[in-house]
Amino acid sequence: QTARRFADVNIAVPPSVVLATDVFDRFLTENNLLDFAINSTNDEETLRRFLDASLPASLRDDLLAFLAEVHYPLAVRSSSLLEDSQYQPFTGVYETFMLANQHPDLSVRLEQLMEAIKRVYASTFSQHAKGYVRATPYRLEEEKMAVIVQQVVGRIHASQDGQRFYPDFSGVVRSHNFYPVPPMSYGDGIAAVALGLGRAV
Repeated sequence: QTARRFADVNIAVPPSVVLATDVFDRFLTENNLLDFAINSTNDEETLRRFLDASLPASLRDDLLAFLAEVHYPLAVRSSSLLEDSQYQPFTGVYETFMLANQHPDLSVRLEQLMEAIKRVYASTFSQHAKGYVRATPYRLEEEKMAVIVQQVVGRIHASQDGQRFYPDFSGVVRSHNFYPVPPMSYGDGIAAVALGLGRAV
């Protein structure tokens, strides 16, 4: 239907890799971080402990193989169990990181990706996230974090100071509209779209 209405617009799901919640659980367990992170009141200390911790060796090997094949910019995104809750959505509570993924040294790109993953994990236990959880019926112990490593779709644009890479537009699409306004219905779906990286969304 989109193709008929907007002939020059191509919308597709970008290539993605998902680190499931079991990797998060394993990371916390192997580094003895869960109790500390739940009780920490200092975001800087939480982040430092997470960055100093090690990701599972098998994951490191998988990420290295992945990066050997991809050379486009990457978004490292949170995808928690609670982010799509119908009544208390956690969208925007956790971190997303953009990586240029252009360094000629593969090991540097790997370190950058692993750091971004650990930063997303640490954001699960930020004071901002904890405050948000306290305002809901959920408990922080219930939260599980997956990470999506996804291609940033876009192209190079000329700018006054050189070149910049960004999409023409971005946004969020939901297959169901929980708050339809007539004549829309629950099943119509809804999109919020903005120019560029979609920060306004």
